[in-house]
Amino acid sequence: MRLVKTVIVALICVVAIHAQTNRGAISGTVMDQNGAAVPGATVTVTNIGTNQSTKVTTSGDGSYSVNSLDPVEYRIVVEATGFKKAIIEKVKVDTASNATANLALETGAVAETVTVVDNAALINTESGATTQTISERQLRDLPLNNRSVLDLAVTAPNVSGDAGSEDPEVTSGQPVPGFNLNLNGGRSGSTAILADGVNNTGVGIARAVVSFTPETVQEFTVQTSVYSAEYGQTGGGVINATTKSGTNRYNGTALWYNRNPTFNARPYRIGTTPRTPNNLRYNQVSFTVGGPVYLPHFGEGGPALYDGHDRTFFFFALEPRWRQDFVTTTTLFPTLTERSGDFRNLVRTNSGWLPTSVAAQFAGQSANATSSVGPSAIYQQYTINNGRLVPIVLSGGRWFCQFGATAAQGMTLVNGQPQCPANTPIVDALNVIPKEFIDPIASKILKFQPEGTGYFLDNGVLRNAVLERQVTQNEKRYTLRLDHQLTDDNRVNFRYTLTPAIGVRNFGSDVNGSTGVFSDAKQILLGDDHTFSATVVNSLKLNYTRGVFSEDFAPEFSINGGRNLATELGIKS
Repeated sequence: MRLVKTVIVALICVVAIHAQTNRGAISGTVMDQNGAAVPGATVTVTNIGTNQSTKVTTSGDGSYSVNSLDPVEYRIVVEATGFKKAIIEKVKVDTASNATANLALETGAVAETVTVVDNAALINTESGATTQTISERQLRDLPLNNRSVLDLAVTAPNVSGDAGSEDPEVTSGQPVPGFNLNLNGGRSGSTAILADGVNNTGVGIARAVVSFTPETVQEFTVQTSVYSAEYGQTGGGVINATTKSGTNRYNGTALWYNRNPTFNARPYRIGTTPRTPNNLRYNQVSFTVGGPVYLPHFGEGGPALYDGHDRTFFFFALEPRWRQDFVTTTTLFPTLTERSGDFRNLVRTNSGWLPTSVAAQFAGQSANATSSVGPSAIYQQYTINNGRLVPIVLSGGRWFCQFGATAAQGMTLVNGQPQCPANTPIVDALNVIPKEFIDPIASKILKFQPEGTGYFLDNGVLRNAVLERQVTQNEKRYTLRLDHQLTDDNRVNFRYTLTPAIGVRNFGSDVNGSTGVFSDAKQILLGDDHTFSATVVNSLKLNYTRGVFSEDFAPEFSINGGRNLATELGIKS
C-alpha cells in the first residue's frame, strides 16, 4: 500500500514538473462583449504550416491553455453556442515562451464569423522572464561574419562578450563558440546553450557542442533573467535554439557564401604601421529542403504510396565548407652545405650565420644585417665510445677544441678526451662536423625542412625564405529532421546533426607545426509529445550529444590512428 501511495504522489509531481524545452504555449481568456467569462467554449489552435490542430475547452472562468507547441505561427478559432465564431488568423509562439491571446465573442449564430485583425497585444503575461527572440527573418537578413546564429545573441539586451567561432585561427587558440558570451552579467562559460530544448553545452568547457547556421535554425530565444527554475543550472542566462522542420509546402535554399582576399577588408590598426592583408578564403555552400514526406506510386495511375501532408514532414540540410587562411613570415634557412655539417666560410651577424660571399654582397645595403657580431666556431663537446656520445668533462682552465684540432692548436688528451687552452685562436678550416657525429635520423628530419630560395633584406635583416603559416578547414555538415503526427494527441520528432569541424595548421611544411584542431560534434534527438488533457502534457526528449574538442597533430599524423612519423624515421616511441 505504501508503494502505491508513493507511485501516486510521484505521478502527481510529474504533472507539475516543467523540463527544459523549446516548446511554447498559448493561453488566454474568452469573454463576451460585457467582459463576462464564457465557459465551455471550444478553442482550436492550428499550426499554419502543418495544419495540425489541438482543441481545448475553456474553464469555468473562461480561460484556456494549449501547451507543448512548436515555436511557429498558429491560427486560433473559438466557437461557443449563442456566439459568433471568432478567429485570430496569426499568433506567433516564440521558443520556450508563452503567448497570450484573449478574445471577446459577439452574440449571434455560430455560422457567423468574426475575424480579429488587430488583436490586443499578444504578449507573454504568464511569465516575467526577460526574453528576446531572434526571428528567422533576422537570421536570414542580418550579415553574420562567422555564419553562426550565436553571432546575433549579442543583439539581445543584457548580452555582451564575444560569440566566438569554431573556426580555428592561423596561429593558436582553441575555438570556443558561445563560451565568452556573458548573459545578465554572468561569467564566461556560465551560459546554458540548448538546441530544441536539449542540452547543447559542453561539459569540459561550456561552449556550444553543435553549431548551427542560419539555414538550419527557425529561431532562437535569449533569456537573461527571471527565467524558470528548470534552467537553474545556468549562472547567467539561456540561449535556446529551435531547428527548422518541414511544413505542408516544399521549401528549400541553395546558396554560396564566399569571402576571398580580393574583396576582404584589411584589419583595423592604430598607428602608422601598414595594415596587413586579410588572406581569408572562405566558401560555404548550403542546400536545404523541407516539406511533407511523399512517396509516389511508381507506374501509371494509382494513389501515392504515402502522402504525408498534415502528418509527416522532413527537413534536410547539406552544408559543405572550404576555408583557408594564412599569414606570411620570413626566415633564414641553413644552406645545403651547412646541413651537411660544413660551417666554413660563414660570418655571424644580426641576421644569423651568413656565407661570407652573401654578407659581402649586401654589405653596402645594410651594415647592420651583414657585419660580424662575434666569432664563428664549431666546438667538439662529445666523443664517441661504442657508438654512443660521451660528454667531454673539462679540466681546470681548459676549453673545448674544434673538430680535428691538433697539437698545433694546443690540443691535449685528458682521460682520452681532447681539450684545448682557453682563448685558442679559431681556425675556420676546422668548422666541419665529421660524418660520424651526424645522427642519420637528424639527416632524415632535415629533409622535411624547406630550402632557401634566395637572399633579401627584410626589416633590417637578411632572409632567404618566405613561409606561410596557414590553417585549412574543409568539411561537410548534415542536418536531418523528421516530424510525425501519430494521433491528434501524440507527436514524435527525430533530428540528427553532424558538424565534423577539423582545422589543420602547419608552418611551411606538412610536418613543421602540424596541428589538428578538432571541433567534431554530433547530436541525435528523439522526442515524443503526448497531450493527455488540457492540463496534463508529457514531453519526452532523449538525446545523444558528443563533441571532440582537442588539439592533436593533423589527422594524417594524429595519435589516434595516424601515421607515426617517429617510427618511420627510426625513433623509438
